[in-house]
Amino acid sequence: MPVIAKNAPAFELKLDIDQDGKADRALVLQEAGGPADLYIYLDEERSDPSRLPDFVKKGLTEDRVIDLESKGKGSLLVRSCFGCGASKSTEETLTIVDRQGKFLVGGYSRSWDWNQQKSSGVETTLGDCDINYLTGKGTVSKDLEPGKPVEGKFKPVPLKDWSSEMRPKACDF
Repeated sequence: MPVIAKNAPAFELKLDIDQDGKADRALVLQEAGGPADLYIYLDEERSDPSRLPDFVKKGLTEDRVIDLESKGKGSLLVRSCFGCGASKSTEETLTIVDRQGKFLVGGYSRSWDWNQQKSSGVETTLGDCDINYLTGKGTVSKDLEPGKPVEGKFKPVPLKDWSSEMRPKACDF
């Protein structure tokens, strides 16, 4: 098991990510101001303190992880934020799935509320995007407009290869 640093935020969640009927465990460790690392342990019942994780993704996000959640079909949602409610903030959700023994990014969503002080006042940029890599579709909304389909097709990304630079351009503001 990874060593947990003092005062390092840690999130832990039991779920059945590989859908084999046995409890698995996801653990995120992140030191203040540092990147978040994800550890996945399959078949939690085999757990022993010296056991190495079945999967490790170092630097999953540079933003502050605020929650882990499990949705249906074994998906793991990792929520993170930058600014976290400040005048310049974004929130992201990365959906991780196991398909045929491979961990994939199955979805990505991002919302932003960015206020910039200008000589004429405050300019606010709002928006959100939601990309479903499993269906290949996505939507984007800017400045309170209804969501519109994103052009192009999206394919699942191996989690080992994921980085914030892979974020779809439609999710930039």
